[in-house]
Amino acid sequence: MLNISRESEVNIVNTLIDHDVISGTDLIKIKKASIDGEKSQIETIFELELASEQQILDILIKEQALEVADLSTVSPTEELKRILPSNYITMNFIAPFRIDGNTLHIAISDSSKLSLMRNLKTITKKEIELHGAKVSQISAFIDQLLSDGETTVQSIVEAKKAEEQEREKQKEFDSEFSEAGEVLEKEELEEDIEAIENESEVIKFSTAVVAEAIKSGVSDIHIEPYRFSSRVRYRTDGILQEQTKFSRFLHDNYGAVVTRFKIMGKLDIAERRLPQDGAIPFRIDGKIVDLRLSILPTANNERIVMRVLNKDAGNISLEQLNFEETDLKNLRKAIHGTQGLILVTGPTGSGKTTTLYSILKEVSQPHLNILTAEDPVEFELDGVGQVQTKDDIGFTFASALRSFLRQDPEIILIGEMRDKETVDIGLKAALTGHLVFSTLHTNDAPSTITRLQNMGTPDYLISAACTLVLAQRLARKTCEDCRIPDEDVTPDVLTQLGISSEQASRAKVFKGKGCNKCNDTGYKGRMGIYEILNVTKPIKEAILSKATTPEIKKIAVEEGFRTMQDMGREMILSGDLNFREFDRVLSSE
Repeated sequence: MLNISRESEVNIVNTLIDHDVISGTDLIKIKKASIDGEKSQIETIFELELASEQQILDILIKEQALEVADLSTVSPTEELKRILPSNYITMNFIAPFRIDGNTLHIAISDSSKLSLMRNLKTITKKEIELHGAKVSQISAFIDQLLSDGETTVQSIVEAKKAEEQEREKQKEFDSEFSEAGEVLEKEELEEDIEAIENESEVIKFSTAVVAEAIKSGVSDIHIEPYRFSSRVRYRTDGILQEQTKFSRFLHDNYGAVVTRFKIMGKLDIAERRLPQDGAIPFRIDGKIVDLRLSILPTANNERIVMRVLNKDAGNISLEQLNFEETDLKNLRKAIHGTQGLILVTGPTGSGKTTTLYSILKEVSQPHLNILTAEDPVEFELDGVGQVQTKDDIGFTFASALRSFLRQDPEIILIGEMRDKETVDIGLKAALTGHLVFSTLHTNDAPSTITRLQNMGTPDYLISAACTLVLAQRLARKTCEDCRIPDEDVTPDVLTQLGISSEQASRAKVFKGKGCNKCNDTGYKGRMGIYEILNVTKPIKEAILSKATTPEIKKIAVEEGFRTMQDMGREMILSGDLNFREFDRVLSSE
C-alpha cells in the first residue's frame, strides 16, 4: 500500500489531468473507486490502468530535466535516517537516498517539491540535488527510513533552527513590502510555508500577472482556486479569458500568491475567514496604475479579483463616446443647466462611471463647486471635491448628500441611488438650485421612471426634478482588420430584428474572422450604445398620471426618442456591430 501524502497525491492527479492522461470523467470514477476500495487515488489510477508509474515519472523528468533514481537498489544509511525529521519526510513525500560529501540527493514524485529546495538546504546544511523516482519506490524507501518509527533529536533541533531562520526571513520579507500593519508570525501561516520559501518567484509571478494585464488593456483580473487546479482570467472587452500559462505556478504557490497581493494591498494577511477590500498602486513604465482589490474566502482558498482603474477614462470627452448628434445636443443642454436630476443607468460594467466623469470634465469650471460621493473613488479629477463613502461606519450616500448640501455646491454627483432616502434627498436637492448626477441599475431609460416610482418616491417629485435619463451598454466592436461578410445573417434574420425589408435586402453584415491584432476573437475594442430620454412636458404629465413604462416609451418615441435597439441596428448595418454581439448585449424589444 502506498503511504503517499495527500498533497503529493493531489499534485500528481493534477499533472495527469493537465497532460490529458486522465479526464474529468475519469476523475469521478477514480474518486468513487478510491473511497470504495479504501485506497489512495494514485493506487486506484494504477488499478484502473488509467496511467502507470512510468508515465508519471516520464512527465516529471521531461518537465524538470531531472535524473532518474532507482531506489530499489539503494538502502538507507544511519546518516540518512538522521538527516530530516520523519514528519517532514512523510508530509512532503520525499526520499533522501544518498549523501555525496556536502550534497544530499533526494527523490521526488512531482514538481511541486521544487519549492522545498531552500528549506531543505537550511535544515540539512547541505546542497540539494533532486531526482525523479517512481511513486512506489519512494513510498517503500520512506518506510525503510522510518523503520525505527521515531524522529531523531538532532533533526528536530536542526528543524527548529531552520524554522527560526525562516521566521526572521519572513519578517524581512513583510517589512520590505508592507509599510503598515503587523508582521505575520510563522505559526499563523503554516500552510503557506512552502510557497513563501519561493517568495522571489511569487513576487515575479504576481508582478507579471498584473503587468501583462495592464499592457493588454484588461479591465479586471480574476485569480481563482479550485480543488485540483487554479487559474488566472482577464476580462478583455467585457469577456473573461483564461490565461493558461499562469495556471501551473499559481496552483503550486496559491497561498503565497494570495499573501503577496494582501501585502501589496495593505490587508490583514492573517485573516482568511472574512472578505477584504483594498487598493494597490502599481508602477509600470514610469506611471502609477491603481488596482481595486477584493479578496473573497471560498471553500478551497481565497479568491482574488482586481479592477484595473484606467486613469485615461477621466480624460475622455463626450465627443469620443459615440453619441448621435441630436442625443449629444440634448445631453449637453441638460448638463449645462442650473438644476435638475440627470440619471445614467445600465448594468455593472456598462461604462456608467466613464460617462459621468466625461460629463463632469465638460461642466467643471473654476466658478463652480462640484462634489462627488463615490464607492470607491475610481479616478481623481482636478477641481472636483471627491468623497469616499464608508457604509461600515454609517457614512452612506444619503449621509454624504446631506453634508454636501451644507457645502454650498452647484453640482453634486452621487455614485448610486440605492434606497428611497438617497433618491428623496437627491430629488429635493435637484429642485433647490442644484444639478444632481447619479446612477441606477435599470434595463432602459423609460423603465427608470417606473423604478423610481416603485421605490416609493412621490410622482410630483420625479416629474418636477428629473431632467434627463441616459441608458447605456458597452458592445465589442468588430475588428476592422479581419472583418468579413457574415453569410449566416440572411435578410430574413435582419427583418426579424426590426430592420426594414428594403434595408435588409441591401445590407452587408460583417463579422470578425479573427487575427493577431484581435487575438483571434474577431473583436477589438468596445463602443457605447445609448438611449437618451429627455423628460419633456408630455412625459412629465404622463408621470403625474401614473403612466406605465410602455406608455412613457410610446410618448417618448413620438417626441423623437431613439432606443438602444435602434442604435444597435444602425451599427449592424454600418459593420461596426456583429449580429451575435447585438443579440448578447441588447435584449429584443
